[in-house]
Amino acid sequence: MTLLKEQFPGLEFITLPGYNVRYSSVLPIGLKVLMQFPRLISAVRKEHKILEQVINDKKIDAVISDNRYGVWSDKIPSVIITHQLNIMAPFGKNLLNNMALEHIKKFNECWIPDYEGEENLSGNLSHPLPKEINAKYIGILSRFEPIKNTIYKTEYQLLVILSGPEPQRSKLEKIILQQLQDLPLVKTLIIEGLPGEDSKKSGLQNVEIIPHLNDTEFCDKIYKSDIILSRSGYSTIMDLYALGWKKVIFIPTPGQTEQEYLGELFKKKKRAVVLLQKGFLLKDALKKTDNLAFTDDYNRKEEYKSLIDRWMTGIDNSLPIFH
Repeated sequence: MTLLKEQFPGLEFITLPGYNVRYSSVLPIGLKVLMQFPRLISAVRKEHKILEQVINDKKIDAVISDNRYGVWSDKIPSVIITHQLNIMAPFGKNLLNNMALEHIKKFNECWIPDYEGEENLSGNLSHPLPKEINAKYIGILSRFEPIKNTIYKTEYQLLVILSGPEPQRSKLEKIILQQLQDLPLVKTLIIEGLPGEDSKKSGLQNVEIIPHLNDTEFCDKIYKSDIILSRSGYSTIMDLYALGWKKVIFIPTPGQTEQEYLGELFKKKKRAVVLLQKGFLLKDALKKTDNLAFTDDYNRKEEYKSLIDRWMTGIDNSLPIFH
């Protein structure tokens, strides 16, 4: 919410209650989420009721849901954006997939932020398409716009992008800071992913810590860094792809099977060094990036822009948007 308000200060915001998924440092994330399944279903039903009231109060014409399964309506066109058509879970995979597809069916369309052919980023997560839903690939979505015809001078050897749920976010930050003490020559920037937090000192000469950056500054730091270290979340992968990729070190969040799958997918493509958080050695990881097949020739196609144009035309002319 903080990030969105910063980007769009002139828009009205209405807060929906979060799913409030709780994670454990002991139990596998998949099992922990499955244990909370009844509460999640209740939250989906609650957000659906809230949306119906918002539609009436604000005279809403259409709804686009970012992976929120209850934000649909049979009164107006509604779309869900998700790449999670084949949920990777060690426990209850079939149950989770069936429930997810049943909710996706309630939307007029499902927009998948990826490409259809071999040059896709999500692999089996959204390929092939389930036949029972009205889905289409719309190209990747990223907050970053590539900057062309500009030569950047390297400012950081390593850019660490922290994200994801606690306590794992803080655990990874601690691991990185501890190991940077033995690498005094590696100039590093750590972006903590904590909007609204105050800046703090790292205590290390060549290490800078920033809690949060706006999109323009963030993009600039990526371009000025040799190596990116981050979780292997799908949003991060799309952002890196949008900017032409980099030498990347992925550390999947422990227990998050989707991140583990995506990490292995890009490891096989020789596009990233992928290592587990447990036993992680930064010194070794940095050396392994020398063997990556680095290129910056990706072509970012933006099919979603034509879809949005179609939406706006349909809304303005009071015509059916979907067919």
